[in-house]
Amino acid sequence: MPNQIHTKLLLDKIIHGKLIHTVLQPIFNLSSNRFLGFEALSRGPIESALESPQYLFEAADLYNCHQQIETICIEKAIESFAKQSLPGKLFLNMTPNFIVCCLANLGYLKQLLHRFGLTGNRLVIEITEDNPAKSIEDLKNTITLLRSLGIQFAIDDLGAGYSGLIQWSKIKPNLIKIDRYFVQDCDQDIMKREFLNAVLRLADNTGAMTIVEGIETQAELDSVRALGITFAQGFLLARPEVNPRLTMPQVLSTPKKHYSQFGFANQQTVSLLLNKIKAESWDTPTRSVMDRFRNNKTLYTIPILDGVKVIGIVMREELMEHFSQPLGHALYDKKPISALMKTDFIVAESDMPIEELSRMLTDETRLEARTPFVITERGHYIGIGSVRTLLRKITDAKIERAKHSNPLTQLPGNVPIDKEVDALIASKQAFSMAYLDLNHFKPFNDQYGYAKGDQVILMLANLLKQFQSTHPCFVGHIGGDDFVIIFYEREHAIELNKLITRFNESVSDFFSQSHIQAGGYPGQTRSGEAVFYPLLSLSIGLISPCLKSCQNHHHVAELAVEAKKYAKQVSESYLYISPKRIPDSLAKPSQTVSAPLPPYKSEIPRLASHASSHVKASPLFV
Repeated sequence: MPNQIHTKLLLDKIIHGKLIHTVLQPIFNLSSNRFLGFEALSRGPIESALESPQYLFEAADLYNCHQQIETICIEKAIESFAKQSLPGKLFLNMTPNFIVCCLANLGYLKQLLHRFGLTGNRLVIEITEDNPAKSIEDLKNTITLLRSLGIQFAIDDLGAGYSGLIQWSKIKPNLIKIDRYFVQDCDQDIMKREFLNAVLRLADNTGAMTIVEGIETQAELDSVRALGITFAQGFLLARPEVNPRLTMPQVLSTPKKHYSQFGFANQQTVSLLLNKIKAESWDTPTRSVMDRFRNNKTLYTIPILDGVKVIGIVMREELMEHFSQPLGHALYDKKPISALMKTDFIVAESDMPIEELSRMLTDETRLEARTPFVITERGHYIGIGSVRTLLRKITDAKIERAKHSNPLTQLPGNVPIDKEVDALIASKQAFSMAYLDLNHFKPFNDQYGYAKGDQVILMLANLLKQFQSTHPCFVGHIGGDDFVIIFYEREHAIELNKLITRFNESVSDFFSQSHIQAGGYPGQTRSGEAVFYPLLSLSIGLISPCLKSCQNHHHVAELAVEAKKYAKQVSESYLYISPKRIPDSLAKPSQTVSAPLPPYKSEIPRLASHASSHVKASPLFV
């Protein structure tokens, strides 16, 4: 920061000349590839000592002119946003003290919005931790007043300071902005993903939506998408600019493969929700559209096209309201319907999984729950769908999945696993499968008890659920201590080794310190012979079956069981990648592949499983 005399003179110059400029960074909806809005970031005079916002506000605090600077920042931000006619919402950073002292009288903000032609529902106020209000009750009361204008509120940089969760509980914000620290390298850091997951669950339970900041790599973007976070900003997507571009960044405009949480076999797409409603052209006279509604009492929505692209929708009630007003017919009969159509609507491609559409609809802040959605095929309009039909399909799918879930872990059991493999083979969809099995699980149960055994199973299941949240895959629980992961894209060998590392770190919590130091514990075989059992470890056999040869899940099971057998020859946790793509039962002698591991060793005797939740009764893996 410059010397104090120069700083004071520069501050006075900034205040009297309102020499603040605004840069705007887009916030994107990752589901619909649309703009949620733009965050306004204030800067001092370009190339001056106070251009940096940090130095600007430190100086403002030093000379007790924080409110004056903050007022100018807000006015400049609203002016910049409005003059560029940017879509979505304007996100304004405000300190709690400023909100209480300067916005309690609604007249100032209402006049400011009116001057630039904006309404309150275009604003989101991000509450910062700086300059806290003297009373949280005063802050709550002021926020209640501002909400009457349609303004929404967000907690800024959750996780960066001490008061974020307190503000969350007191203010009940509409949105939560998660600090960039938890996004950076979240693809590699399980603790950061756990934090993101926890915030996402808490936000869902409190009716708030989440925005992540600071996305800078493709891996980070993929991770937050897989976690189900819909709103994001960061340098990978777009940098702050005085005049932000209104084109979608390449990383979002590139079509992405859709994967359903219910698996490939049970993937239900938006095409099942299709209701073929004839659309109207943008230049159709409004009277003609009104006549369609009057002649068809079951018609509630009509899409409006410009060629083959949907540019709006018309809702029955809203159009009726226009015509019920005095001189309604005289005003609107001959106008093109584009003058009265809604431009806020959801578009879904017909091959999108229905649960992804559900997430998109619940994440949209601008839409009412009853608003239908438009269905397209390669961008061309084909019909509309209703939220009611969507919810019915989601519910039916969840009920069907629950029927065949493992009672302990709630992961899909044998029937869904078999169906998944058969569906992939039938559709010629390349896949890889990992077969996971715990080593020395029966001795662990005998030593520590069945309840502890269940806890280990649940620990592994939770690790697999976390794995699934960041990778396109299907996770199933065969029974007992056996699990499978089906990959839709590539083998993920590196990630599986990381999974083994996380398992080894987590499983140590279940052993006594003396057993950890000894590397195991004494026990007995079925015949009563004394034996020393090692600590629990995780064996994984990874296969990539040949789709031309493998005809059903039995053939895949043969490959997977053999791969797991080789993995278990190693005394520690181990990933074995099988070179075989054709099971021995189908292979010609010349196609038989020798395993690179040493000759198969006898396993430590394993007794029957101890509880129904651990029973291995799979038709796939026997």
